[in-house]
Amino acid sequence: MRPRILLPILCILVWLSGCTVATGVRASDYIASRAVLEDRSGKLTIEQVIAAEFQPVGKILSKGYTDSAHWLRITVKPPSDSGELVLRIRPTFLDEVTLYAPGVAAGAGMEIAITGDQTPFMLRERASVTLGFQIKPAWPESTYYLRIKTSSSSILNVEALDPSAAALKDAWLGLFQTIFLAFILSVLLWAINDYISSRQSVFAWFALNQCGYILYALAITGHLALLVPASPAGLGDTLTSTIVCLATLLGLTFHRFLLALFLPSRLALHLLDTLILSVLIALGALAMGQPSVALQVNAWIMLLSAPLVTLIAFTARQNRRVLRITYSLLAASMLFSLIPLLGWSNAVEWTLNVWMFHSVTSTGLMLLLLSMRSRQLKRDGLQAALQLELTQIELVSERRQREDQNRFMAMLSHEFKTPLSVIRIALGMKVPTATVQRHAQQSVADLDAVVERCLQVDQLEHHRLASRQHVCQVADLLISVCDSTAARQRFMLRAQALPIITTDTLLLHVALGNLIDNALKYADTNHPIYIDACQFEQQERGGILVSIANVPGRAGMPDPQRVFEKYYRSPGAYRKTGSGLGLYLVRGLLEQLGGWVRYSPSFNKVRFELWIPC
Repeated sequence: MRPRILLPILCILVWLSGCTVATGVRASDYIASRAVLEDRSGKLTIEQVIAAEFQPVGKILSKGYTDSAHWLRITVKPPSDSGELVLRIRPTFLDEVTLYAPGVAAGAGMEIAITGDQTPFMLRERASVTLGFQIKPAWPESTYYLRIKTSSSSILNVEALDPSAAALKDAWLGLFQTIFLAFILSVLLWAINDYISSRQSVFAWFALNQCGYILYALAITGHLALLVPASPAGLGDTLTSTIVCLATLLGLTFHRFLLALFLPSRLALHLLDTLILSVLIALGALAMGQPSVALQVNAWIMLLSAPLVTLIAFTARQNRRVLRITYSLLAASMLFSLIPLLGWSNAVEWTLNVWMFHSVTSTGLMLLLLSMRSRQLKRDGLQAALQLELTQIELVSERRQREDQNRFMAMLSHEFKTPLSVIRIALGMKVPTATVQRHAQQSVADLDAVVERCLQVDQLEHHRLASRQHVCQVADLLISVCDSTAARQRFMLRAQALPIITTDTLLLHVALGNLIDNALKYADTNHPIYIDACQFEQQERGGILVSIANVPGRAGMPDPQRVFEKYYRSPGAYRKTGSGLGLYLVRGLLEQLGGWVRYSPSFNKVRFELWIPC
C-alpha cells in the first residue's frame, strides 16, 4: 500500500484506540439513580419540580433539539470518606446547566450554582474545560436537581466522581482530543502544500474545511472558553454556534468543489447549492438572536446533505467506483454522528465523541480521494511536460529541417548557377571552341558531383548505405583513387607496409575520394599533396592511419570548429563549385565503418587524418 494511503488508516486506528482507552477509564460513579422531567414552558420553579413526577432515564439524557428545559434528578451516595465529589458534565457546548443542591444547614433551602458555555470560564465553579460542580453529599444519600436549557442538542452525561478520577478522565480526554487536532492539523498542512504546488482550488477549500474542523473542535470541546476566559456572558455560546454553522458552510462548499471535478449531474449539484445557501439562513437566524433556530436548521442541512452528496457521487462520470464507495462511507459516518444529537436513538458515553469519529473518518476519506487526485494531477503534469518537450523537440526538428532545406536550396542555386552559365554559353555558340567545350564538360562533371554528394548524404542520413565487408589493401585503394583524378602527378604517396583489412571498400573509396578531391580543389597548385598511410593503434586496437596534407590555396584555411558541418564552406572556397557536403559525408562514412576522421592543421598546411580499424 502507498504511504499516503497508510497515513489516514493509521490515524483512524490511533483515534479508535484513543477512543477505546478514553472511554475505558473506569471510575466509581456515586450516582444511585437518575430521572428526568421535561419542562415544556421552561418556567417551572424548583418547588414545582420537586413535587412533579419524574421518569427514569439512562446514564445519558438525549432529547435532541427542543425548546423545552429538562430537569434531571439524581440521587448521590457519599464516598466512604464522606469527602467532596465532582459532578462531571458533558458535553461542554450546553448553554446553561443549573445545579440545585440541598443546603448544608438544617432547614436551609436549595443552593444554586450555574455553569455552561454562556458562563465565562473565570466565573465557573470548576476550573476545567469539562463542565462540573463540586458537591458534598450527606449520608446515606442526597438528591440534586440539574436544569438544562440549551439552544444546541439536549444531550447530557453527568457523573459523580472522586476529584482524582474526574481529573484522570479529563486528562485522557485531553490527550484524545490532542491526537485528533494533531491529525487534522497535519492534513491541513498537506492540503496547503498541495495547493501551493498545484494551485488547484479544491485543495484550498480542503484546507479551509480542515480549519473549520479545528475551530469546531475547539468550540464544542470547551477549549474556546480558555481563549476568552473573561469574556462577557453569552459570548462563548454565540461563538460556538457561529463556528458550528461556518464549519457546515465550509464543509459543504468543499464537497461542492470536489464533486464538480468528477462531472456529476448538474441538477444534483444545484440541489447541493441550495443546501449551501440554506446555511446562510442559519447564520441569519444567529444574527437575529435565534441560536436555537440556527442550530436546528444547521442540523437538518447536515442530515439532508448525507444522502445528497452520495447521490451526486453516484451520478459522477469519472472515478465512479472510488467516489461511490467514499461518499457512501462518508454518509454513513455523518448519519451515525447526527442521529444521537437529534434524539432519535439512545445515547451512550461513546456517543459524546462521535463528532470526532465523523471528523476523522471524513478527513481520512477525503485525504484518500485528494491524494489520488493529487497523484493524477502530477501524472497529468508530467505527461503534459513530456508532451510539451516532445512538441518542442518536433518544432526544433522541423525548424532544423526547414533550415536544412533552405540551406540546401541556397547551395544548389549558388553552385548550379556558374556551371549552368558555362553550359548555356557553350550551347549558344554555333561552333564551341575546345576551351569552351572543356569548361562545359567540367561544369557537367561538377554538377554531377554535387548531385552525387547530395544522394550519398541522403542515403547516409536515412541509413540506406548498407555496409558490405570485403578484404581491402588500403595502399592499392589510395593508388586507385589518385589515378582516377586528372592530376595524378601532384600526389606524393607514401605507404608503409600495411596489413590487409576487412571493411566496406566502396564506402572507404568514397571517403578517401572526397578528401583527395578536396585537396586537389583547394590546395596551392604550386605545391604537391602529401598522402601518408601507416599502421596506428587506437585504444589497443590496430588500424591504419591515412593523412592527406596540402598547402592551402586561395580558399585559405577552413574553420576548425565548422569544417565538418553540413553545407559549410569557407568564404574563399566559393570560387570553386561544391556542395559543402564532402567532409560531412566523410565523417558519417567513417563512423559507419567504425573509424574516425579529424582535422589537424599545422602552421602552413591543411591536414586531414582518418583512421580505419583492421
